[in-house]
Amino acid sequence: MIVASNSRILVSLCCFMLAVVSGCAVNPVTGQQELMLLSEPQERQMGGQTDQAVIEQYGLYPDTPLNSYIEGLGQPMARLSHRPELGWSFKVMDTPVVNAFAAPGGYIYVTRGLLAAVNDEAELAGVLGHEIGHVTARHSARKYSQMMLTNLGVGLGISLAGDYGELLGPLLQAGTGLLFLKFSRDDERQADALGVEYASKAGFDAGKLADFFTSLERMSSLDGGDGGRLPEFFSTHPNPVNRQASVREMAARWQAERPGQAVRVNRDGYLQRIDGMVYGDDPRQGFLEGDWFYLPELGVQFRVPADWNFAREGQQIQMASPDQKGLIFFEVKQGAEIAPLAASFVTDLKAELARSVNGTKAGMPSLQQVLVVTDQGKRAVIQSEYIQGQGKVLAFHGMTAEADFAKLQQSLTLPVDSFSAIRDQAKRNPQPRRIHVEQVRRPASLQTFLQSAKIEKTLWEKIAWMNGMSLGDQLSAGQRIKTVR
Repeated sequence: MIVASNSRILVSLCCFMLAVVSGCAVNPVTGQQELMLLSEPQERQMGGQTDQAVIEQYGLYPDTPLNSYIEGLGQPMARLSHRPELGWSFKVMDTPVVNAFAAPGGYIYVTRGLLAAVNDEAELAGVLGHEIGHVTARHSARKYSQMMLTNLGVGLGISLAGDYGELLGPLLQAGTGLLFLKFSRDDERQADALGVEYASKAGFDAGKLADFFTSLERMSSLDGGDGGRLPEFFSTHPNPVNRQASVREMAARWQAERPGQAVRVNRDGYLQRIDGMVYGDDPRQGFLEGDWFYLPELGVQFRVPADWNFAREGQQIQMASPDQKGLIFFEVKQGAEIAPLAASFVTDLKAELARSVNGTKAGMPSLQQVLVVTDQGKRAVIQSEYIQGQGKVLAFHGMTAEADFAKLQQSLTLPVDSFSAIRDQAKRNPQPRRIHVEQVRRPASLQTFLQSAKIEKTLWEKIAWMNGMSLGDQLSAGQRIKTVR
């Protein structure tokens, strides 16, 4: 076709023009040349840098056996992939968000929120294979190349910053933006196909990946905080048309090519691995109650300005005034020291340091700085406070236009001005909800079982969803069910 021919000419011309940068590369999956501004060594280097940022932002889930289990599932599939030579790694991130993602160079992540949604080992193998596929087909590396060509910046939470998103790029950029680039549906179809291939070759029933996608579609209809909103996985991994049917058809073809080969599902073995895993938000890492945010691990609290928008992403919090003229940014930097952290912040923003004062907050060493930042004629004021505590730095940054600073200063500094030791002892040691795998003793509906097990009624619908079931579904004696307590 003429269109295809013209497309090949355009790609060839772009490759020639950009050869001095990095040039074209052969896609390991398709064998075709494609525009790629990242060489393979650069891809690996970027993956390593992104990995550090992801761990800092979200933290690894502190369960060594569970992380080893995920690694043990992923590595055999990675060795069967189109890029077995990469230094693959598989990690569980400590966040309730339901997502899985991949960084260039072979870094694969699943969240504990996703593990709660998965119902057997075959489903999880399909998810891991899908993410491996994004790396082997160089989807994230290609997205980054496109981002470089169009000069697009990627930052977490910039939408909350209003007119100051670009100005605050160094502040909001967590280094993880690349992970949340939205793939195309064609990329998703290819990753599905590769995930089915890798999982099938590793001996799993790859058709179970379709069950996972079905569970995610049901998630948006749940009552409660997630109702009416697609899970994070679908916001970064668009759902192709007829996805489940396509996955099941591809899995059946792979199984037909291997007659007599047993395929693994292993529901009970998987459930045993996640028994006791934290479910939902972990209040020990911080929680909002009314206008107060509590950090039990450090024994401190601070107030959020009334009626301000509040959003949390891992170790970062953003608070924005209703008119978005004011922004407060809070983050916890592990293993950091105040002086170098504050100095690099000033340097990154190319800011003018107007004031710098040492002091204490809640008995901890602190540093207050006032910066003036100028960008394309805009002048903004940032009042920062760094507090050193227990091997980490708590950083507050309140920002607004220079003309609005006097009017908004009280609200911008409210969190740090109210920073104090937790006075309510009940908030010092909150316990998270956890998944408990329980065995059904006698036949009953799921609802009857949950009622007799004295499970909190507000959790019934979510528990049904977590098990890929409805409340009216019948359970058999001996069956294992995920509950939350």
